[in-house]
Amino acid sequence: MTRVIKFYADWCGPCRIYAKDFDKVSEELKEQVEFVNINVEKDTSGLAAQYKVTGIPMTVVIKDGVAKSKTGRMDESSLKNFILGE
Repeated sequence: MTRVIKFYADWCGPCRIYAKDFDKVSEELKEQVEFVNINVEKDTSGLAAQYKVTGIPMTVVIKDGVAKSKTGRMDESSLKNFILGE
């Protein structure tokens, strides 16, 4: 299954704007994609370090063991294209 991780912080304005589109896409694709939200300030899993998060919001898509990432917010269609590879 494809996994999508969104890295964000509560104080981040672009993160708050991006959250709305991310939530819409996650609801739409929830049957085929696992969505995870990681607050970089509260990350105890080490995922932010593992994926070398240097800017937020950052989205990581892991498909077939291969990860690709993109920093910055995306609109709904851009996010879907990034996830589905279209």
